[in-house]
Amino acid sequence: MKQLKQKCRFFLPDRPCVFHKEQGLTCQNCSHYQPGSGRLLIVKREALGDVLRTTALLQPLRKRFPEHRIIWLTARESQGLLKDNPWLDEVWTDDTPDTVANLTFFQFEVVINLDLSRESLLLAGLPQARTRIGFWYNPSGEIVCSGAAAENWLLLSHDDRAKKHNKLSYQRWMADIIGLKQIGQIFVPLPDVSLEYARLFAEKYRLSGQKVVGLNVGSGPAWVTKRWPEANWLELTQHLEGEAVLLLLGGREEEPAMKQLLSHSETLLNGGWDNKLTDFFALLNLSDVVVTGDTLALHAATGLKKKVVALFGPTSAAEIEDYGLVSKVITPLECYCCYRRECPDYPSCMAAIKPATVARLVRRLLHE
Repeated sequence: MKQLKQKCRFFLPDRPCVFHKEQGLTCQNCSHYQPGSGRLLIVKREALGDVLRTTALLQPLRKRFPEHRIIWLTARESQGLLKDNPWLDEVWTDDTPDTVANLTFFQFEVVINLDLSRESLLLAGLPQARTRIGFWYNPSGEIVCSGAAAENWLLLSHDDRAKKHNKLSYQRWMADIIGLKQIGQIFVPLPDVSLEYARLFAEKYRLSGQKVVGLNVGSGPAWVTKRWPEANWLELTQHLEGEAVLLLLGGREEEPAMKQLLSHSETLLNGGWDNKLTDFFALLNLSDVVVTGDTLALHAATGLKKKVVALFGPTSAAEIEDYGLVSKVITPLECYCCYRRECPDYPSCMAAIKPATVARLVRRLLHE
């Protein structure tokens, strides 16, 4: 089978590669041939926001391993975040029967695991690997760290007080664990069909030539303490009335909150709560400024190079890589960065962030 160059990193076992599909090239006459030096596996499964911001490591990782076939193992719900990423060769999901077979059968040159969940630690320890980076279980059930940076991150992950004093971003921590000097950009997938969806939305509501402020009210179901109360969002809309189009955004979990806000405000434009993930990104891309908590939309807006006002209460503002785009508003309460997912205190740390403060930042960014 000399006609097929199976060691090329673009080779696919069951169909022609992308260069055959797009340019009609065959293995014999293809100028894109790159002999692979082995497989590099990234294990990063959860959560959506963490998976998205970890894509910032792919470009420098590709520079360090230019001839490796880079494979990302993730959860099914995160698969769409990695679609069409130019620095990835394959995306595997952890819910298919052949994933464990692939992990145990193939030889990997490098396995990188940046998750500390039990499942990810087990998966990272399965493959035959020349080099492991990050974290994995040994047979006795203890977490093995690949070096000092990984050990320090593990210690930080188990000490909320240390989290409060940390000054390094998540991307910087992960880059140090891998041994990368640089941090790349967050890659946000925007397929043509989603861009067209947003174009039609903008056309329908005559957004061309207008300033748009995206208001993302979501926090994800696991982190209700990250939510800014509906009363604060409503007061913010009153402060910003007439300044810009106010585009209300969220996911399915935010439907009740969004309906409540829409019922009390005539100035809000409903972006919907049942959008596909890439459609949500495309609507977010219509914004000039985005206001959001510490959640998926923050990382997406940063990757889309939007100006962002980000609100922080129970989680670390320092861990967010701002790329010169993010204005961070931190709760004035001393309990900041407690990492509690439930809180009995009133007012909550997020409620203590004043809408007038957020509005001043939005106005400044709109007119810069």
